[in-house]
Amino acid sequence: MTRRRLALVGAVLLAAACVERLTAPGHCPDFCPSGQITVVDTLLTTSINRDSAYRGYVVSYQSPVMLAAFLPDTTGTLDGRPIFRFNGFGPRLPISSVDTGQILGADSARLQLYIVRRDTATHNLRLQFYRLPTTIDTTTTFDAVAAPFTNAPVRPTVNVDTLLAQPGGKDPVTGDSVVVDTVNHRWLLSLKFDTAAARYVGTDSGAVAYGIRIAADTLASIAFGKGSVGPVLQWYLRVDSLGMPVARKPGILGTTLANFVFTPPTAPLDSTLAVGGVPSARSLLRVAFPKFIRDSSQIIRGTLFLVPAVAARGAPADSFVMEARTVLADFGRKSPIDARLDDPIVIHPGSTDTIKIEVTNMLQLWAADTTHPTVFLLRPQAEAQYFGEIHFYPSKAALRPTLQITYVKQFPFGVP
Repeated sequence: MTRRRLALVGAVLLAAACVERLTAPGHCPDFCPSGQITVVDTLLTTSINRDSAYRGYVVSYQSPVMLAAFLPDTTGTLDGRPIFRFNGFGPRLPISSVDTGQILGADSARLQLYIVRRDTATHNLRLQFYRLPTTIDTTTTFDAVAAPFTNAPVRPTVNVDTLLAQPGGKDPVTGDSVVVDTVNHRWLLSLKFDTAAARYVGTDSGAVAYGIRIAADTLASIAFGKGSVGPVLQWYLRVDSLGMPVARKPGILGTTLANFVFTPPTAPLDSTLAVGGVPSARSLLRVAFPKFIRDSSQIIRGTLFLVPAVAARGAPADSFVMEARTVLADFGRKSPIDARLDDPIVIHPGSTDTIKIEVTNMLQLWAADTTHPTVFLLRPQAEAQYFGEIHFYPSKAALRPTLQITYVKQFPFGVP
């Protein structure tokens, strides 16, 4: 065979070796694993144990709002009343750069306060204002101020719905007004207090304290602001100047105390898992995380099931967010919270439906870090800002908490 013919045959063989067989099925060598990916869905009914509830994390005076409520139901009436105090200017007020005069009294005053949460389904929301002792403080209870609330209100009842219906939100007779803040979803009330309601007693430093009761045609539950959106008082005073009374309008005063009281008082914790309320309650659920899931699988999904023993109480506007978190260390009621992960869910008053919380991220964290405590912490996202409190059955009950986990078993690589 000549060299020319040999070269031609070689070229043909090389071309044949480079041809792709697009219609031929794939071929796996003998050393490829023969197993398949297995997805397992399991319900852990006894893995949650040693659960417990704790109360007292945030109390009423620490709350960023003042709660007001009148919620009658078959178990009684929940009655919440804001109480607040202003310190005055003392017995004398500057009338010039070099002189002061004795404060003779108040002609009137204007009180401004924000309603920062309300139920839009509530109609004829009514506010009544009462004078309280100036000795109220953070330890004042409902019973301690029950008697002053039986006196006549210091000014006419404010019907917020009627005020909203006025042109420009202003009552031309009383001088009261309301401004609707549609951006921040709140109402600013500006209310006029006459001489009697704005009484200024210089010998008592001018301090005054008020309390509010609310009512409505339906369940009434609202929240008043505190701090930067708390009550402020503008006095219009009469001051003695060389024997002549002169009018003075001093600076606006903020509260020195803003709190709320309520009845009935919060019941002591029982064997159930409590979340919410005032003072706020939290619950810890300790999980015996199976080693075969933690060490030899990939977690796809995790769901915590909780069955309410008692429905949360309140009006529809009192729905609150409960969040499930984990902790950095298990020290019981003082366990530091791991702030990296949280799984929230809305709790609706009156509902006893089973609560399902997605906890996939926390289970994956526990699987990745075997030193991390396997503990769920349940708490309200906004503590002591709602009267609503829910109770779940504990691990000792038949309707105990359960944990559903979907995971993939470890793939047997290297096994022919």
